Amino acid sequence: MDKSIIVADDSEIIKNIIEKALSSEFKVLRASNGREAIEYITKDTNKSIVGMLLDLNMPEYDGFYVLNYFKNNNLFNRIPVSIISGDDSKDTIDKAFTYNIVDMLNKPFSIENVRGIVGKMLNK
Repeated sequence: MDKSIIVADDSEIIKNIIEKALSSEFKVLRASNGREAIEYITKDTNKSIVGMLLDLNMPEYDGFYVLNYFKNNNLFNRIPVSIISGDDSKDTIDKAFTYNIVDMLNKPFSIENVRGIVGKMLNK
């Protein structure tokens, strides 16, 4: 598989669900925090990463840190990002959409939800 998707979430359960949903089409790169997600991106010299599902609440670098990294390095056009979060407060959603994200998926979600949001990212 030459296409990869980053799943940045500190929950092993969430990463397992997403990997199960996507592993037939993509190599799933698992990151437990924003620092690991950024490391995947900086090492992606052959541009195989085609999208990222990003949790907002993680240790070390949180999702907003990663979104700022994307903004400052002009990465949103190269790697579409969708948010996966258990925080569905209006303030958090409004703040997330100030970035050039594709969509936001609230936890809990189904495998169908994951496939749908990835399809939306790849068609952006």
